[in-house]
Amino acid sequence: MFFWVGIDVSRHWRTGAALIAASLTLLVPARAETITVAEMLRGISKTPEQCSATPNAVWIKAMGRSYCMRYYLAPGGKDARWPVVFLQGDRLGVLNLRTGAFAVPDTEKDIHTADLLRFATLLARESKSTAIYLARVGVEGSSGDHRVRHSVLELEATNAALDAIKERHRFEGFHLLGQSGGAHLVAGLIGMRQDIRCAVIGSGPLMPVRRSRPTDDPALEHFNPVRNIEPIVHNRSARIMVVTDPADKKVSAARQTAFVRVLQNAGRAVEHYLVQAVDDNRHGVVAYSRVAMQGCLRNASAEDVAQQIERLVHLRVNAARPRPEKRNDAARETSGPSGGTTASQGAPQR
Repeated sequence: MFFWVGIDVSRHWRTGAALIAASLTLLVPARAETITVAEMLRGISKTPEQCSATPNAVWIKAMGRSYCMRYYLAPGGKDARWPVVFLQGDRLGVLNLRTGAFAVPDTEKDIHTADLLRFATLLARESKSTAIYLARVGVEGSSGDHRVRHSVLELEATNAALDAIKERHRFEGFHLLGQSGGAHLVAGLIGMRQDIRCAVIGSGPLMPVRRSRPTDDPALEHFNPVRNIEPIVHNRSARIMVVTDPADKKVSAARQTAFVRVLQNAGRAVEHYLVQAVDDNRHGVVAYSRVAMQGCLRNASAEDVAQQIERLVHLRVNAARPRPEKRNDAARETSGPSGGTTASQGAPQR
């Protein structure tokens, strides 16, 4: 049995992780670091010795390359053997695949590792379990070059990192929560691992176009989860939940929906939650994905999860609406007794 769960798109929402991290007042580690945009643009290099001296980092090999994969772990909870792992979206802006240059937006900032740990701590408190913020290749403390994002190589490196973390901490398995490029990884991992229980895919580029020419390194080709559909269909251990804003300006909502339909047509249960983001790009769905994860962890029905998400949509959309400006007596006289003018209903800001 499978089902599709939707929320009326006329009512909806706002973005996630960075907003939450800034609002928390938690203890931060003494060795908090700043990882600059310039470092990430150059690519981060580490030796095995440097990696072993780095807190919460694992040295892994994938497709003939080696990486030091950094993770930020917040312990806790009654089900600590099944941590929630968060994978963030792309950084450094749009990548020109022909030149290899990033178009870094003004909004791109240096990363403070304390913020990543704060977010992991938030997830641990919500899930009543251990939580991990896993840094992707080339950013947030992991070595390598972020230009490999969305590739087969990045997927294999992420999978190897989970294996190493699982062995080190004696975990039994994982719940995965991904946003955008991180959600793309979650979709790929479902087809590779049998130790995933909850898999929440938020605004993921789930049916990407080809990246490289046939003569290029096949490790750098974009992986397409739909090409690996059979193992996903046969992976019955994972509860798959996809979160989409139909008006997403960064990732095609049609491609997200197509991924859901391919799975459903193959007889695989998958829940699809339609929401409304409140950032300018209608792309950030972390807040809603967290609600979906909480519902999965407590084994809530899809209908119950939909109701919880819908409540949050209303709250966030209402909070993001511009408030009408107070007018003085002269303005009231000019506009007349009916109020005359109305506040602008432009796009909500972050």
